[in-house]
Amino acid sequence: MTGTIVGLAGSTRTGTIRSQDGSRPGFSAADVLGDFDTLAVGHLVSFDMDRARPHHVAVRVFREPFGESLPGKKSDTSPDLRFAGFSQAQNIRTFRFDAVACGHPIRRFVVTVDLALMLKHNVGVQEAPALCLRKLTADLKASPDSGQHELDNSDLLAYASSRAAAIERKRAKHSFTGRRGSPPPSPSNYMRVS
Repeated sequence: MTGTIVGLAGSTRTGTIRSQDGSRPGFSAADVLGDFDTLAVGHLVSFDMDRARPHHVAVRVFREPFGESLPGKKSDTSPDLRFAGFSQAQNIRTFRFDAVACGHPIRRFVVTVDLALMLKHNVGVQEAPALCLRKLTADLKASPDSGQHELDNSDLLAYASSRAAAIERKRAKHSFTGRRGSPPPSPSNYMRVS
């Protein structure tokens, strides 16, 4: 199923989707394939419904990278790609993506990744679909007819390095270095009242 995110709550890490059929299933960060923090209201997502729970819940929520093309608007040369699942043989996981036109799949692409490489670079398996999609999109822009797609060591190393740099920037932004005034007193400097 597909739908649009209509609500996000950062404090509880939950969200709500308005699906094509008009229903409004909720989801949590644990149900997102990829990074919950990259989602925003208005994003198009694909998902499955878990009807076994008391309230229908969206699971396997995946942000669609490209929106449907609008009438009268020039179409982008990139295909509209949709996550179509994965399979695994030993340590190799194969992610499937369908190129979609007018709501129907027209071509299937696969991207493989060695889970040992993901472990080596400390990349979570939940991040793999988004990383594979990014790799596939880049490959198709460089060579639209390419058939083999693999998330390799250099891709995972680049991702791990950019993630570490982002964490460091965030840490530096929140440190007291360079701020006016002194940092808050440490607990040992508090006066004791008896």
